[in-house]
Amino acid sequence: MPYSDEVNRLVQEGSKSYASKEFDLASEKYGKACEVFSTEHEGEEDGDLLFLYGKALFQSGVSKSEVLGGVSASGQGDAEENEENGDSEDADGEGGNKFQFYDAEPIEGEVAAENSEQEEGDAEEKDVENENAEEKKDEGGEDEEADEESGQEPGDLEMAWIILDATRAVFEKQLESAIKPTQLPPYISKPDDAIDNDYVKVLKKLSETYDILGEVSLEMENFPQSAQDFTKSLELRSELFPFESPLVSESHYKLALALEFCVEDGGQDVTEARQNAAKHIQEAIKSTEARNEKETDASVKKDNEEMIGELKEKYQDLIKDPSEQLQQEQLDIMKGILGSEAAGANAGQAIINNLTSIVKKKGEEGNSSSSSGTTTTATTGNNNPAASAPKPVNDLSGLVKKRKPSKDHSASKKARK
Repeated sequence: MPYSDEVNRLVQEGSKSYASKEFDLASEKYGKACEVFSTEHEGEEDGDLLFLYGKALFQSGVSKSEVLGGVSASGQGDAEENEENGDSEDADGEGGNKFQFYDAEPIEGEVAAENSEQEEGDAEEKDVENENAEEKKDEGGEDEEADEESGQEPGDLEMAWIILDATRAVFEKQLESAIKPTQLPPYISKPDDAIDNDYVKVLKKLSETYDILGEVSLEMENFPQSAQDFTKSLELRSELFPFESPLVSESHYKLALALEFCVEDGGQDVTEARQNAAKHIQEAIKSTEARNEKETDASVKKDNEEMIGELKEKYQDLIKDPSEQLQQEQLDIMKGILGSEAAGANAGQAIINNLTSIVKKKGEEGNSSSSSGTTTTATTGNNNPAASAPKPVNDLSGLVKKRKPSKDHSASKKARK
């Protein structure tokens, strides 16, 4: 569906702000574009505009929380360069093999405005914003009362989840009316394959939406919901792309991150959660290895090999017994305290020997103190028993740092049934 000049202008301004990492301003522009479109089409929502709005809100929330860290530096740099050249890649394209988060992209039908038109549009928008500000001042009392009744306003991450969930609903409705292609999956074999089927186009957009929904829930530590959305994204990507696609590898990896922490709400123990996560890490390894076998670029092959090595380390960590891992951490702490150079199987015995040595030395010092204390008492007449009593062995348990309890964050959104 073609957009009006005003919607196109707002989208272009939002894309530029997004590329400059001004996510608050980008979300404001995209949100305004959604509002204008809905007004022009009698309340109808556009999935592409909602998706851009939700992504900007998500990146704004991530940049403030500094937990996931947002888009990788290399991915963001490429996006900015493409934006400047006017040649943006698809947000879910297979331009690289690295796991990465989404970046902004101009949507289909976006029209580049001339500088003069932009200046006029900016001036008009400022006038509209001033008018809206005046109206908000008049209605300020009612808004404050509503806020007090409903509590705090949702943050960027909560709003991102709401907008992206609405995006999901729009695309799923479109998918119901689209005609499935006659060819068997996967529908997209190469990154540069043209997509001329509406079903495949919508399916691809829906897979992107589920993927970023999973990221939002992961950021909010709503791990069951995150696992649910990543599972759906993996299913759709497996229908769209071959097994060796980097997007399939990425989906397995992200799903593993969510499953690793699905413990309390899922009714399973830590070992089971880690085993489920390990299975998908193993699939990510297989997918990357299959892709690397077909790769001819030496630098890309090297990157893939490094990624495979990191995934294998993650897999080994997940299949370890959590109690053994905790025991090893405790041994490492004790080795640091005692200065033991022993490693491996002899580490525990070395620590015991060191402790025995400390106890003996302390005991000998205590006996010596007791003898000298007796002499001193006889000479000076000091009858204080504490002065002659042997000193107790130092309590080393106070030196061991206790593990901080994990924060019990309640999820801001309930899982969809």
